Amino acid sequence: MLNFKNSRVVKRIVWICLMASTVFAVTGCNWHFFKEGLYEETLTGTNRTLVIFLPPIHGEGLEYEKKGFIQAVRERGFEANLKILDVSPFLYLKSKIVDLLKTEVVDPAKVEGYDTIILFGISLGGHGALLYLTRHPEDVDGIVVFAPFLAGPMVVREIEKAGGLDTWKDCPFFSWDYACSLWLLLKDFTSDPEKRKRIILGYGTEDSFSSRNQLLAQTLPTENVFTISGGHDWVTWKGLWIRALDHFHVRCRPEGKGFCFIKEKKLSD
Repeated sequence: MLNFKNSRVVKRIVWICLMASTVFAVTGCNWHFFKEGLYEETLTGTNRTLVIFLPPIHGEGLEYEKKGFIQAVRERGFEANLKILDVSPFLYLKSKIVDLLKTEVVDPAKVEGYDTIILFGISLGGHGALLYLTRHPEDVDGIVVFAPFLAGPMVVREIEKAGGLDTWKDCPFFSWDYACSLWLLLKDFTSDPEKRKRIILGYGTEDSFSSRNQLLAQTLPTENVFTISGGHDWVTWKGLWIRALDHFHVRCRPEGKGFCFIKEKKLSD
């Protein structure tokens, strides 16, 4: 079980106005408790591959253990170190999460000698992983994101009207700058055929974010996109996780081909 130390619990309204589209879509505008700061716990393997887990807006890092995500990795025998973070959603204001990830997690991992670093995030955590990859592409080898938050409907409508991310030009006049900036970063990042291979995307077809995720999916290789029936919930995300792990389990075999994130080591070896 994870033990996050020195945490303080605060009671506040979650991002009134600033993250209204996310809050209303996922949680409603109620009072919630969140830990402040960045906390971590490491499940250690023997490989020089590190997978960093970013939780969704409601979830603490503990949820990945409780929902069976970590056990699914163990069962498939992947050789990788898993670092699970507990992230306050307030860290996404002004993208502070990116700076903290770099200075407190990614840079120290490089010093420790990790050869491969992967970010995994769900919902708001997926948003953070995309932000990090597009701002510091040299730091991480790839990301896996499920149902990432990708800004409000105003920007999405403009991208759809333009015929997709490839042909979209700029943010609408009245758009929220923060909400639009990630799309501009993604447009530039996915314009490179090699860079776009570094994003693995999954989402439920009934998810409230599905139309936004489809716009990103259209820019990625088809083999990098997973969809299943389901909404914005842990049941769907666990199903996507199993699909993604099985994909890696096959594609990471020595005889496999294509882009590979995690090296395989069977438990029986």
